[in-house]
Amino acid sequence: MGRGDRLVLRRNDFMVCAVRGRLFIGNWWRSYSLYAPIVWLAVCLAAAQTAPAKRFEFSLLDYLTRLRYSSGQHADSRLFFVGIDDTTQTKFGRWPFARVFHGELLGFLSAIQPAAVTWDILFSEEDGINDEAFIQGIGMLGAPVILAASTTASQSEHSVRGVNFGLTQPLTRVEGGNAVPDHESALIPVEALRKVCFFGFADSVPALDGVRRKVPLVLKIGDHFYPSLPLQSLMQFWKLQPQQLRIVLGDAIYLESPQVTRRIPINREGEFWINYRYEEDGFLNGSYANLHDELGRKYRNEPVGSLPDLNGKLLVVTLTSTGSSEIGPSPLNERSLVPLVFMNVLDNILRQDYLRIGNAWIIWIGWLLAAYATVRIFEHLDFPRAAAVLSAVVVATLAAMYFLFIKGNLWLPLGVPVLGFVALQLGSGGRRLLQEQQAKRKIRNAFSSYLAPAVLEQVMKNPDEVKRGGVRKPVTILFSDIRGFTTWSESAEEKVFIAQLNEYFTEMVACVNRHGGTLHKFIGDAIMAVWGDAISTGLENDARLALRAALDMRVALAQLNQKWQAENLSTHKIGIGLEHGEVLVGNVGAPQRMEFTVLGDAVNVASRIEGLTKYWHVDIAVGEKARALAGDRFLSRTLGHFRLVGKQAATAVCGLIRELQSGESIPNLVRVYEDAFSAYVAGDFKRALVGFEQYLEMEPGDYCASHYSEICREQLSKPSAEPWDAVHVSRAK
Repeated sequence: MGRGDRLVLRRNDFMVCAVRGRLFIGNWWRSYSLYAPIVWLAVCLAAAQTAPAKRFEFSLLDYLTRLRYSSGQHADSRLFFVGIDDTTQTKFGRWPFARVFHGELLGFLSAIQPAAVTWDILFSEEDGINDEAFIQGIGMLGAPVILAASTTASQSEHSVRGVNFGLTQPLTRVEGGNAVPDHESALIPVEALRKVCFFGFADSVPALDGVRRKVPLVLKIGDHFYPSLPLQSLMQFWKLQPQQLRIVLGDAIYLESPQVTRRIPINREGEFWINYRYEEDGFLNGSYANLHDELGRKYRNEPVGSLPDLNGKLLVVTLTSTGSSEIGPSPLNERSLVPLVFMNVLDNILRQDYLRIGNAWIIWIGWLLAAYATVRIFEHLDFPRAAAVLSAVVVATLAAMYFLFIKGNLWLPLGVPVLGFVALQLGSGGRRLLQEQQAKRKIRNAFSSYLAPAVLEQVMKNPDEVKRGGVRKPVTILFSDIRGFTTWSESAEEKVFIAQLNEYFTEMVACVNRHGGTLHKFIGDAIMAVWGDAISTGLENDARLALRAALDMRVALAQLNQKWQAENLSTHKIGIGLEHGEVLVGNVGAPQRMEFTVLGDAVNVASRIEGLTKYWHVDIAVGEKARALAGDRFLSRTLGHFRLVGKQAATAVCGLIRELQSGESIPNLVRVYEDAFSAYVAGDFKRALVGFEQYLEMEPGDYCASHYSEICREQLSKPSAEPWDAVHVSRAK
């Protein structure tokens, strides 16, 4: 095999692959409603795992949270937020000030008897004698004290393996802990404090946008599981032992004791989704310094100013001062105190006000079902309706998302699914738009040669008007024919004949187009045109336009004859027949070749009326239906009543003269003729003869008047024994 043969084979292989590729893409595109939902589902599932998609979903969650937020709402009254603020640092010194003041505060609180006191502060370094004072205050309080620990703030050298955690005991009933991150190091309270205090881990890792939306309630330190700061605080608030908590990772933390039962939802990593409701003003709160002073007065039995009721409450002490407190974004505030994260967690659990997350599988299965249910519906809607329905579906989905969040604390992450659904339907709309454009191109290619430009534009706007298989429509049909065409075609020089015939067709088609008709076909020298098939402007107007086109063709032929005569070419006459009737309109034929046409009896009638013109020596003949629809704007005279070939009933046919000017009355000449013809039909031959002869005096040599005058004379000289019938039997096909 030579190199050239190999190149040919490669080109052929390439062409085969290209054709197969186009066929595959075309078949897939045509089967869009079958495959597209699955494809878009895969795309959406992949996109949902990306950072931008997650940020988008979280932004929708934050937006819903802000919509729900009300500054007049208040958190659970069992919580009290104590802030070490600027006033406190002015009084006790810059942070960290001596822990002796913490001991004093706890000692003063012993007279109030709170349920528990949590310090959202790390005490991981010793403070000597101040720690002793702190421990003394803890002993005086008589209520559990919980301190903060952290894995996120620790370094690898702070290993806690083998370290005695003091009062803090591990959680023993944990199921399914493989997904919880394992920590080997942590910052925990100093040993002296661990012996008298509980501690919990204050870990809260912000998302990519800096917002903390979930916090771990259970952490794995070494080989054991320990509670977070909020969970430890509530354990001590409710006096729960570790064995009274059953942790099922991926499900919930179950609190099982006589005094309290709770189901706290967590994910596989032991994390809790925060249902943000409050900023600082939503919690009962007070300044550390003010509380220290007022409690001191009460402890010393001195007059007390304003002192909140702290009995039985869970107090949370944290930093709020400028420059010392940790600030970060939350769904409610771009600059929020990070300790409010835990305050919201505590409130959520106390009130059982949990944020529930929609099941992703249910969401995507529902999406797929909705996609299949709607994609085929959208394919059959035009663009405005599809856009309106799509907008309504999206708005309804977002409204349901808002309602479920507000009323049921259920967050459905529907941002990506909604965008995917819109993309799916836009793809369907794009496919439909492409199909429409292709269909319009086919229509334009198919109809541009025989539709008037204005009519073609209407068809392009309403392509359903032209359907394969056809619809029944009332139309006005025009047939024209060149007289003596056979003789002319046989005697003329071929090139001259073709050029002259093309010039004739050009002018005649222009007349049809000018008046909004559809050129259906050339049959030899004959022309067939129709009004009202592709686009109708009303039955009456269709008929008037057809008659105007016929009159225009008469003028155009006269101008052509004048030109041809000047060029020493043959001149010609034409006959034009018009009639109105109901026909079948549409694309008819085989898939390989379709033809837009009209079928029906009215087509045959119009053709046979055109055939009468050569026998009755007129150039335009109009059937009674078309003449009646056109109205009184057109001047005509009756050619006769004819029983056409294949018809039983007679048809009145008129010869079209011209269009009357506005306000113009019927000329006397035509009145004389019509009166004579009426007398002729009634069998009053004497009066009819007088009228026809009077007409011939004004129009000498008129064939119709001469013909009817001759019949009248025959009937007067030799009356027929048969009943009079004015109908002519036509043999012209």
